[in-house]
Amino acid sequence: MVPSHIKSLGREAVKTYEAALPHGERWAEMCALRTPPGTKGSDRAFMEGRYNNQQLDGMPRRQAEYVSREARQAGINISGKYYCGGIADSRGWRDPAAWVSGTDDVLAVAKARNLTVEGAVNYDPGVAEPKRTTLNERIVQEEVRREAKRNPKAKDLREKVIEKHALKAKGR
Repeated sequence: MVPSHIKSLGREAVKTYEAALPHGERWAEMCALRTPPGTKGSDRAFMEGRYNNQQLDGMPRRQAEYVSREARQAGINISGKYYCGGIADSRGWRDPAAWVSGTDDVLAVAKARNLTVEGAVNYDPGVAEPKRTTLNERIVQEEVRREAKRNPKAKDLREKVIEKHALKAKGR
């Protein structure tokens, strides 16, 4: 049975479909349509229906105009790009990196911002190493002030406070 979307292309497409059918339906369809299938992770599959700011077509007119005006005022050329809110920072649609023109842009932003993304683009940066400091600077300053009040003649208060209150970790 030949699918209707292939029949609509004419006799030549139907012949090609039937000739390729012994090799599988997907192959036959691809040969008849003369186009490779959309594959996950390709720019074609990712940007399908998203070129020419088509995401703005689904918004109310005022909102679409507002978003595009705000992005342009932020210096972003939104032509041929898609706003990907999942990778945007706090600026939202005013974030230039959130307007992407393909999967490579999404991957680059995810790597730069250490984001986990799943879908058309998959990237997992893994568990980030915690940023460790010896002791919070605000705590150090408060304790130095207290010690200075108790003993005005004391020296090297900063080092003493850190030694007394900091976590005693290996190699320290």
